[in-house]
Amino acid sequence: MNSRILLGVSVLVVVLVLFSVLYTNMRLGTSQSPDLRLVSLAPSDTQILISLGLGKHIVGVDSYSYSLLELLNDTKFLPSNVTIIQASSSVNVSGILLLHPSLVIDEEGLIGSNLNQLREAGLNVTLTNDDYAQNFTQIESSVLNLSSQLGVKGNGEKVVSWMNGYLNNFSRSGNTSVAYLIWICPNYEFYTAGGNVFINNVINYAGGVNVFSNQSGYPLLGPSSLILADPQVIVVQEVYNLSYTEYLINHFPGITSTKAFQDHRIYILSENLPTDLLNEPGPLAVYGVEMMNEIVSGQSPGYVNTSYVLKEFNVTLPVF
Repeated sequence: MNSRILLGVSVLVVVLVLFSVLYTNMRLGTSQSPDLRLVSLAPSDTQILISLGLGKHIVGVDSYSYSLLELLNDTKFLPSNVTIIQASSSVNVSGILLLHPSLVIDEEGLIGSNLNQLREAGLNVTLTNDDYAQNFTQIESSVLNLSSQLGVKGNGEKVVSWMNGYLNNFSRSGNTSVAYLIWICPNYEFYTAGGNVFINNVINYAGGVNVFSNQSGYPLLGPSSLILADPQVIVVQEVYNLSYTEYLINHFPGITSTKAFQDHRIYILSENLPTDLLNEPGPLAVYGVEMMNEIVSGQSPGYVNTSYVLKEFNVTLPVF
């Protein structure tokens, strides 16, 4: 009698475990489920999903992600009928609901109050933190976490191996001082990258030293800060267009006294792909290191635009 009871309990436990695994897979939308339907709301996350071989399961993607894929001619990795969700401060919850996603992926630092709205609508949401990653290690950790959750851990390990293989081409040794100007204001105050943000890690990999590494986050500094730092290289993200950016640089108070100006070592990164490689941390960011390495070593043109980057570095998403 006791043996029959034990056998019955054992069978019941096995059934419950199997049901739990099946329910979890369906709830999270792992690749083991035929009903996997993903919505990605950030370019860094979209990069990772496609690299994991899950592009065919993406039913909705933000407009910034789609624009990036268009630049790379990589929209082929998405379904032809994918829904493009216009980027905005307020997420279109009703539109996402119509896609019947099994999982919505977004950035922790960007989603804000939209998280509660999505979850209150009954949507399953996973948050990453790639846009606020401080280094490549954190990006790779995000790749592994997402791949494990979606049942493609092996592909996640391949993506990380590919990234590390690419990064191993760079020594991370050098002493060229670099100032990275994210935005120049009309009054010549500027936003830059501190020592605890991703761009700092890229500069280090490329053989440079960030002159503002003693700062935190993305501080707003005055013109005198740049002049006192006297960097050997200045990298400027394009402000609206090339001619206006050049005007700002040429009229920047005191800039003619800097080593960078005197040695013709001021570089402008165009909008779109060159800045996306640095501002949207994901697998593609390894090409940002190569781009920055050319700048630091003096091998880059003064204006780095999308066509140059595509041709020079053969930028392509790894897909496993």
